[in-house]
Amino acid sequence: MNKKKVSLLKEKIKSISLELFNSNETLSITTNHIAKSLGISVGNLYYHYKNKEEIIKDIYLQMSSEFEDLNIFDNVMKSETPFTELSLMFDLIGELFWKYRFLMRDSTLLIALDKDFKDIFIKNQEKRIKQIEILIEFLISKNIIRNISEEDIKMISKVSWFISAYWQTYISTNGELSKNSIKEAKDLIFKLHLEPLLVN
Repeated sequence: MNKKKVSLLKEKIKSISLELFNSNETLSITTNHIAKSLGISVGNLYYHYKNKEEIIKDIYLQMSSEFEDLNIFDNVMKSETPFTELSLMFDLIGELFWKYRFLMRDSTLLIALDKDFKDIFIKNQEKRIKQIEILIEFLISKNIIRNISEEDIKMISKVSWFISAYWQTYISTNGELSKNSIKEAKDLIFKLHLEPLLVN
């Protein structure tokens, strides 16, 4: 099998897996379901991924890469209207989280079941919280939000990340995820943590 065909099939495996995971409980989907949906043998699937966990990790890394491609933090800091840009960037994040909604819905489960996934998730989590801290410090430096203590900056950053990362887990315990439920996470962060700090 040439490299191009391998790459194309691997992308198809990720794409179909993402659809299946989004539409069903992650635990209910097996490599057999994925292979059947693709019309390939399980052995062929295992040539590319040794198990379902490997597929999930690859999808998570893909989502993280797409997040980086948004250049959210740079775009906000370079904008003439940073707070407005931040709101727009949150909308883009919402679209991304909707695309990969099973990861947002089932993150705590995936962390509990797979140490490798947990390690990747925690590393990414630490990075995002630090980025939020830098962003808040930037908004303070531009006199967009009022000055607050370093302790409060860290607290707001952690809580903002918590809402972004785990709101869908909470929603899924009471009903179905929707684009509107993802937007609720943005509204919570802005109304509870950012808008009350606005200087004007």
